[in-house]
Amino acid sequence: MSAKDPHLERWAIEHQQEIQARSEHQAYAIGPKGSGAMPGAGGVQFDHEDNQRGKRSLVFEARPVLLGRVEIRAELTTQAPDQVRGHRKTAYITATPQALRDLARQLLETADAADRKKPRPTAVD
Repeated sequence: MSAKDPHLERWAIEHQQEIQARSEHQAYAIGPKGSGAMPGAGGVQFDHEDNQRGKRSLVFEARPVLLGRVEIRAELTTQAPDQVRGHRKTAYITATPQALRDLARQLLETADAADRKKPRPTAVD
């Protein structure tokens, strides 16, 4: 969608309000307990909740390990609105530093594209 559609933007805002969507995130450093943060190790946690799909949380952590590799831990937790307990899945993957740089570059491009799609105030005559 290259041209802005005011009807589509209005629908998206109304839909977000209707489902009472709430999103937050936090970035943090990680390290051994009692030792403080490990250089180059950290993570980010994304939380989203609405009244249609319930709660969802994604944790993405990365830390340098032996032989110049990076260990990535991804954890997804979901909980439907009508459920008492959530479901959690965790995966550990090792990658090269270049793979993380490529991911970071792609994430920055995506964030820039999302910023360009933000609704802007219109001039009032």
